[in-house]
Amino acid sequence: MTENENTEDLQTPAPPPEPERTWQSTLKRFAPVLAGLAAFLVGLVWFAPLEAYTILALRQLAASGYHVEVGDLSISAFGRYKVESLKIPLAGDGDKQGNLKIAEAKGRVALLSALLGDKYDLTTEAVILSFAKGDFALKIDSLEIKSLLEQTKSGGTGKLLNGTVSIEAESAQVTYKENRFLKEEIVLPFLKIVLKARAQQNQVAIETGEAMGRLVNAQIRGSLNLGPQTELNLNLVIKPTEEFYQKYQDKDPKTLLRFANVLQDDGRIEFNIKGTVAQPVVEPVTAVAVKPPTAP
Repeated sequence: MTENENTEDLQTPAPPPEPERTWQSTLKRFAPVLAGLAAFLVGLVWFAPLEAYTILALRQLAASGYHVEVGDLSISAFGRYKVESLKIPLAGDGDKQGNLKIAEAKGRVALLSALLGDKYDLTTEAVILSFAKGDFALKIDSLEIKSLLEQTKSGGTGKLLNGTVSIEAESAQVTYKENRFLKEEIVLPFLKIVLKARAQQNQVAIETGEAMGRLVNAQIRGSLNLGPQTELNLNLVIKPTEEFYQKYQDKDPKTLLRFANVLQDDGRIEFNIKGTVAQPVVEPVTAVAVKPPTAP
């Protein structure tokens, strides 16, 4: 071996061992990419036209047969929204089709939970709400809705609704065209309506249902089974006040109600509501005749 070869061996160092990569170093390497992706998602939620996404969702509903009309809509990234001129057609054919209209609604929704899952925390204030179907009509000047609802998977693609919802209405008016006995349009004003319900595995139980008015007071109890055809199992109790009988005294409503055998001894009129939301079946509860006491 020559002197030059010995010199080359001394000047060529051995390559250093490759450093062991840890998850910290890997995260540091991809940190700029992750930061860019996070900024994109935040910007998407913050600056994206959420109204356009909602309109797109409404079009998808329309393709499924649910036509919802909206005049004006605004949604913020914080979940606050405002809707004007909302119209929701309900099930039915021809003049029996129901329509729900709201002049203006505003409130707050847990936007992230609604987008990423099936949780609906909602607070809504609505003005000038009207509903009409056949001979029945309802108009409410002020309405407040609060819901804490959540859909959970029940296996496969099925989902079950759980949670609570409460509704409070003020200055409401019910109109009904009675064509059998009074043969005229009955207008019933209500000062306040309170409805509280609890959903458990698609069964909605009404815990509180009261309507207080000058002409009549009403209570509703029972449940609804949600599904393709929402089934009804409700009991409605109406109790006319003396002011009601005085207003329609020319028709003698007490005599008519007794003749129809629906006026109970305590002054209430009771109905059982079965069937479905699309085709409800209302059956009056027959008054129970009280036998006079027998002579000793």
